[in-house]
Amino acid sequence: MDRDAEHCKGGEDSTAAEDPLELAASEASAGSENEDNADGDSGDDILADLDVTDTGIELTHSRLKSLEPLGLERFSKLEYLGCRQNLIHDMSPLAPLVTLTELDLYDNRIKHIRGIEQLTKLTSLDLSFNKIRTIESLSTLCALRELFLVSNKIETIANLQSLVNLTYLELGANRIREIAGLDELVNLEQLYLGKNKIARLQNLGRLRRLRVLSIQSNRITAIEGLEELAELEELYLSHNGIPTLAGLEHNTKLTILDITSNQISELGGIRQLQRLEDLWASGNKLASFANVEAECTRLPALRTVYFEFNPLQRAQPANYRRKLMLALPQITQIDAELCRPEPGATPPPA
Repeated sequence: MDRDAEHCKGGEDSTAAEDPLELAASEASAGSENEDNADGDSGDDILADLDVTDTGIELTHSRLKSLEPLGLERFSKLEYLGCRQNLIHDMSPLAPLVTLTELDLYDNRIKHIRGIEQLTKLTSLDLSFNKIRTIESLSTLCALRELFLVSNKIETIANLQSLVNLTYLELGANRIREIAGLDELVNLEQLYLGKNKIARLQNLGRLRRLRVLSIQSNRITAIEGLEELAELEELYLSHNGIPTLAGLEHNTKLTILDITSNQISELGGIRQLQRLEDLWASGNKLASFANVEAECTRLPALRTVYFEFNPLQRAQPANYRRKLMLALPQITQIDAELCRPEPGATPPPA
């Protein structure tokens, strides 16, 4: 998240006399002091104008350091609390809010998942962009359907076994090295693991309802372990080290396949994907139009293809789009540009 410091501009005479390094240091010190002072704990009741029967409270970017002075316990019917982009580190003042169904603490300073064990009605919890190292203290939150833990410091997927109603799990941008600890999440439909350190696709077989799997920007070198995921519709594998498309034989419901920026030199193993609509294959080693035509003409639902930044595009940039259009008459979009109307679309007025 971009948080560039603001630079003050003084008068012409003063800036000429000031040492730039001293001025910058002074500004940084002042900014830090202001942040420490503006913590929402001034004694004023910032929620005084709200009715205690309100069901939703939004306190985004309010520079709150603590939730305790807010007196949230008076809101006995509260269902939603949003406190994004604050300085909160302790969640224990939330314990009395047993009616909460949605809690958003995105971008704070939370290090430990504690103090929310009593919030058993929660269906959505967002603790992304914090400083959490361990998934813990969630065993009582059995009603959770959505859990967001993006951009923390988590190394291990653990302590999720009681969250059997979870349908959406986001663990992107952490330090995870192994897919594990998901066996009990049998209702999971969307799983996001991008920007971690995962080397293998494994331990996914129990997730038979999974429709979306995103594992971009990891260390994957083979498509494997997806045999049981027959309901999979969207698979995002970009920015890995995959050399071949073998391993998708049982994923015949795929509509989107993202293999951008891998090591694939030829298409193969996708002819069974008769529902595939989008094939994103930019930034690979594809050099043969004949190979693309042989594999993709057999995909009747295919509408969008991305092949830019492959040898076949770089070698013939002037003819690249025309050759793809001739080879694949069913497609309507090449890279980011439309190439023909959708089948059955009404033509624009003359």
